[in-house]
Amino acid sequence: MKMKRLVSLALVCVLAVTLLLTSACGKKPEPDTSKPTLPGDVSTDVGGNATGDVSGDTTGDSTTGDVSGDTTGSDVSGDSTTGDVSGSTTGNSGSGNKITQQTGNNKTTKPSDNKTTKPSDNKTTKPTGSGILVDNNKTTTSRTTTTTTERPMDKNVKDKILGMFTPAMKGKTATILIHFEAENDTPRLQQMYDETGVKIKFLICDLKDYGTRLSALINASAAPDIAYMTGNHWPSLVIKGFMQDLSATKQDTTMDIFDQDLMKAYTWNDKQYGVITKNSTEGHFQVTYYNKTIFNRKGVTDPGTLYKQGKWNWDTFLDCAKQVNDPNNGVWGCELYASHTFLCTSGMPIIEVGNGVINNNLDKQPIIDAWNFVNQLHHVDKVTTGLAGADENFATGKSVMMVGMNWMWGTVEPIGGTTKDDWGVVPAPCSPDITPVAISSSRAACFPVGSRNPDLGLAAYVYWCSNDVYKDPDDVEDQPANYPANEIQELTAALWDMPKIMDVSQGIVEYGGEYNEWDFSFDVFQAGMSGINTNINKWKSAIDVNIKRIMTEFS
Repeated sequence: MKMKRLVSLALVCVLAVTLLLTSACGKKPEPDTSKPTLPGDVSTDVGGNATGDVSGDTTGDSTTGDVSGDTTGSDVSGDSTTGDVSGSTTGNSGSGNKITQQTGNNKTTKPSDNKTTKPSDNKTTKPTGSGILVDNNKTTTSRTTTTTTERPMDKNVKDKILGMFTPAMKGKTATILIHFEAENDTPRLQQMYDETGVKIKFLICDLKDYGTRLSALINASAAPDIAYMTGNHWPSLVIKGFMQDLSATKQDTTMDIFDQDLMKAYTWNDKQYGVITKNSTEGHFQVTYYNKTIFNRKGVTDPGTLYKQGKWNWDTFLDCAKQVNDPNNGVWGCELYASHTFLCTSGMPIIEVGNGVINNNLDKQPIIDAWNFVNQLHHVDKVTTGLAGADENFATGKSVMMVGMNWMWGTVEPIGGTTKDDWGVVPAPCSPDITPVAISSSRAACFPVGSRNPDLGLAAYVYWCSNDVYKDPDDVEDQPANYPANEIQELTAALWDMPKIMDVSQGIVEYGGEYNEWDFSFDVFQAGMSGINTNINKWKSAIDVNIKRIMTEFS
């Protein structure tokens, strides 16, 4: 009997260890395709590669065509080249998983295989510091949830969006090529179908295969109605002739529901190629998170007060960081999530694209001033940890402020889900010499060559991504008691209304695959005051090489 008990106990132990190892792998289960779908069916038939069957909708709105498994295909210009869009496998809005390489006490990253993401988050993997990326498949299992918030919706905006649908569109299906998961939006798609009679069929592929997949669809006469443009592929997709400008649609893209400021960034040879909806999942913004509890404990005026007084800039950011900095007790004044994008707080983008010209601004004085400021924080005033995990340091109280991205405030994200102290959020601090601007990254809806239903596609896309048409049950939910929901709502509205600078550097820095944007970020932060000129010259030369490459290809 004792032996039987011992054997049973051993079996239980083996089973427990097996379960632990299985859960540790973190592998996402495959979707259950046996479940019935709603009228707003979300198709994932193309999987994560550049091949697969592209089926037409049942209304005759899209033709049926099989796209062969070969990824080389001919270019849209008719030649025999691959049609692949060179560039990054990382991105601002849908990117690859990352693996880290340790360099001394600091980390840099290299791109790995791509990962799909949820559109509601408009994010991918995230740096744990300036230039450090990790997988973000983590959730919070326990929270104190005592407050609820309901985000207000703008009925006037919804009426304008519904006005984009015509009676002739009823019963049709729009096709949209995306690089992230979309099945979690089924209730929104059901509501769109109920209100407009329109469905969406998503064609999903990995970001690294996006250009190849789009080329294959175009060459098979099965182009989607809408395709996304991220920083990874701008301006490559336009230069390669894959996209039409906004004249492809009869919809009014000048309506105030669209962010004209961000859309201007998608301009080439005086033609605009991208549509971005305000108050949507399509824009990211840099923001400053700050620990109210620590500021109050030290009796220091916090960023929220300074922002309301119109005094929030580099100078006051540094002053705040110095006053709360306490490295002897393991508490640092501030962190930067991405050093290179912080350079845009100078009021000048790192790279400007437009009118058939790509300008490299790395040797311009505002960028040099920002580069100096970043290194002053780290090497002179020593108010940062030095790339040791920006979001996690803030969430655990090791850093009192962090300049990061606005998606981090989600209730299951590293800030909104795990920060225990009271916290607040304000815009990223800008140079005191400029009018404050919002630093943004985005993805835009574009019209591929061969799009058969651009008007239908744009209407469906806008409805799908807008936050003013559908009341998501997750918007009315229990939140941590310290969650600053009202501040977040106010700041979100303010950011969309502010003048903007869009970071479009990624698709150019990483064009050709020889340079990595996060290596760039690492060098910005780690340059040291004496090494700034050397690193500026290094990266200016590298980016100039890529610009020349792109312009040669265009010409």
